Amino acid sequence: MTAGESGGKGLESPSGERGPFLSAHVGYWVAGWMQGRGVCSAALQEALRQARDELGLHRIQASVLPHNTASTAVLHRAGFTLIGTAPSYLRIAGSWQDHLLYQRILH
Repeated sequence: MTAGESGGKGLESPSGERGPFLSAHVGYWVAGWMQGRGVCSAALQEALRQARDELGLHRIQASVLPHNTASTAVLHRAGFTLIGTAPSYLRIAGSWQDHLLYQRILH
């Protein structure tokens, strides 16, 4: 995982074990003044490369708020597909928020 003043990215394996799942969840953020410069797209492409080539993962999942069109566009450009909606998925700003779930199959 990398993070700094302008943004960050990270891969997280929910179980911490390899087993048959070989999957991880990816997340990213970028400071407002860095938005629209391709930073998240480049970071996500590098995370996908590392997940496939260095970690040998099969699948990456990402979740996004339905109204976050910029993040949804990043996922689409990276080849992610929508797999469903998770009601009340994360508590954000004091309330449970629905999220769209996306995945990218690497192998």
